[in-house]
Amino acid sequence: MPPFSRRSALAGLFLTIAAPFAASASTTPPDPSRYPILDDKQLGHVNAIVRLAGQLNSDWSGMGSDEPGQGGFDAYRYQLAMMSYTLSLVQYHYTPAYRELTQATDARLIDKMLLFDVWGFWELTSRGAKGFDPDLKELGEGWIDPVKRQNIMYSGHLFQMINTHQMLYADGRYDQPGSIRFVYDPTGRGMGRQDFVYDNHSLAKVLADQFRESGWKGIECEPNAIFPECNQHPLLGFALYDRRHGTDYFKTISAEYRRQFDQLNYVDPQTSSFMMMYLIKQEKTLPVQMAWSDGWSGSFMHAWYKPQVESLYPVQKAHHLVQLPDGTATVKATAPSHFYSHDHGFFTLLAAEVGDTDTRDRMLAYADRYWAPQWRDGAYVFPREDRFKFQGDGSDVWRRVQPLTGNGLIGLARVNVRDGLHDLFNKPFADDHFKQPYVSGIGPGGPQVARALYDDKEKALIVTLRPGRAGGASAWTVNNLTPRGSYGLWRDGVRLASLRKGKLMSDASVPTGALAVGDGSLMVDLPVTSETSFVLMQE
Repeated sequence: MPPFSRRSALAGLFLTIAAPFAASASTTPPDPSRYPILDDKQLGHVNAIVRLAGQLNSDWSGMGSDEPGQGGFDAYRYQLAMMSYTLSLVQYHYTPAYRELTQATDARLIDKMLLFDVWGFWELTSRGAKGFDPDLKELGEGWIDPVKRQNIMYSGHLFQMINTHQMLYADGRYDQPGSIRFVYDPTGRGMGRQDFVYDNHSLAKVLADQFRESGWKGIECEPNAIFPECNQHPLLGFALYDRRHGTDYFKTISAEYRRQFDQLNYVDPQTSSFMMMYLIKQEKTLPVQMAWSDGWSGSFMHAWYKPQVESLYPVQKAHHLVQLPDGTATVKATAPSHFYSHDHGFFTLLAAEVGDTDTRDRMLAYADRYWAPQWRDGAYVFPREDRFKFQGDGSDVWRRVQPLTGNGLIGLARVNVRDGLHDLFNKPFADDHFKQPYVSGIGPGGPQVARALYDDKEKALIVTLRPGRAGGASAWTVNNLTPRGSYGLWRDGVRLASLRKGKLMSDASVPTGALAVGDGSLMVDLPVTSETSFVLMQE
């Protein structure tokens, strides 16, 4: 039965039955406080992502930076990817039993990744750059197709986003032929429209072939340059692709890549920091000690090479972190540092992933205190700030906030938990997950879902809602119930109703029409004026 959210839609579809209420039922529901919940700021980051994803195509308001040409860290591709990963952690850890908002928003982020605005930079970047190939004498011809070779800084993120989406939502849309399409048709240049057509399977093959052709060293971001952080994303995509399709890409590629990773000192044995890049023609590893590099590579590599990352983290932390007298923390920097807020954001993410909660919280507190966040209609926003210092700022107070950090990294770090990415990729949802009860039908302005999980051991659905916008509908629906099963419904620990073989018995305090049953569904339309927790438990 399709989800529904309006009381007026119930007529003729649902059966509401007044019957004596068994208030003496002895079942005790699980305490909702045992389960993870999104706090106001975490939910504010989600709302900010929903707002950005909902903008019209090619409207990049709030996502622009001082970096021209989509070549730097604030490029749209990185912002879209980190926002997608944020939603993935929210869906997996906090709201696995409520997916319609994150699913629709994540699909919009992926659609935006396929826009020419996002990948069109490759037409010029594919020609090469002396900064990544010191021996380059002249630029090559280049090519347009953004995934057929190199450019893992784009294709790797796209692959991870797609396969994470398919694991979390099981909609299979990107396995369909022609589901990944790059349209080249810019006004005023070129030889006419060209379409580069792929699907998840052909994209997987292209990326696997590139790993093999590189001798397993990794896939180039720009011609001649392999960066460690960018290669983590296709590896994680392969881990999920294999589980869904029965292939063994990840097992083969990760083992071979790890051997090259260790042999070529992608981690500097002297500093315990990840390298900047490996230059293929020069057969040279360029070391660096930067918080963004350690944070980016380490956070995502932790999902598949956990012991290595955790052994490096204490040394990296000692080198990068600085504590402020007010109890906050940031990374060491000098002004002007072009990478400053990226350094801070990525290292905050790493601290969260390895379970250094104290450092994560101090770094988040620093951002909340010094980066002028704003609340905008429920969205928690960190506006772009190009200045490094304000007059009167003390040492280690830096004000620069770049779009990738404000739109993606801080939210990603704030919703992450210990082993958050690790568990997402190593304990993916199985088919049974999609047979469990879940929530749907919350319309625009409706309640905010701060928690929605199904505890299979307790046979209980736990849902915590916060008020939506004034005037928003309050109805929501529970799906996948056993049609003739027995359930109890509680609100904030007080039993409201029982459901027995399709018949609803509610307490006299429940307004008429506020609860209704259908074939395997229960509609709840009770006002949410403050944080409210519901438990629906099978009895």
